[in-house]
Amino acid sequence: MVVVPDDGGLTDPAALRAAVDEQTAAVVVQQPSFFGAIEDLAAAAEVAHAAGALLIVVADPVALGLLATPGEEGADICVGEGQSLGNYPNFGGPGFGFFAARKELVRRMPGRIVGETTDAQGRRGFVLTLQTREQHIRRENATSNICSNHALNALAGLVYLSWLGKQGLPALGLQLACSAAYLREQLTALPGVEPYTEGPIVREFAVRLPLKAGELVAALVERGYLAGLDLGRFSSELDRVLLLAVSERRTRAEIDAFVEEVRVHLG
Repeated sequence: MVVVPDDGGLTDPAALRAAVDEQTAAVVVQQPSFFGAIEDLAAAAEVAHAAGALLIVVADPVALGLLATPGEEGADICVGEGQSLGNYPNFGGPGFGFFAARKELVRRMPGRIVGETTDAQGRRGFVLTLQTREQHIRRENATSNICSNHALNALAGLVYLSWLGKQGLPALGLQLACSAAYLREQLTALPGVEPYTEGPIVREFAVRLPLKAGELVAALVERGYLAGLDLGRFSSELDRVLLLAVSERRTRAEIDAFVEEVRVHLG
């Protein structure tokens, strides 16, 4: 596995091209990126497919209400975590994942696929269309060998999406994008604060601070704020970079109050 470095929060395109060759099985891209930037999936798909590899997108389902679908951008497989769809963080779990693939890859997917049909009376119904039946075949031929039931979390996600509807999900994404852009604008107006994530964002972004991010996080916890994620935990080169996120529950007044606390601490 090769980890491609970022450039302003985005996958470095030159580094990606250099990392992919005929031995590459798949290129995995997160959308939005870990730093909250909107990736150019079409460009990543072109690089992957030119080498005979698959493009796998790890997508934020809420952001997909605002962005082009991974399939439209050339992805072969899309996976992600559904926790943000009406589920609480729950201290890291449980949650539920989602998995989609192009038709030609469907028979290689783990689990079961349910299809829609009609019964003898013409009534709408759902049937088990494909099943890997891993419990009935040789272990070496199975696509998965362990299962867990997070159906309650998936049901909560279904209710949440049904409540939002086709108009509600894009509206939610737009609200988050506007709030996150406003917060980034206000923070980068403070002395010494610079944007790390550049370009369009949905709800997450990173900024570079004039002090270590961990110091700011610790100070604001005492003021009742969870400021964000100190990226210095992952790399010493990012010890002054703070990753922030804005949820739909945060108001403009709360954002302003947070920015004021940051301003006071930065002096």
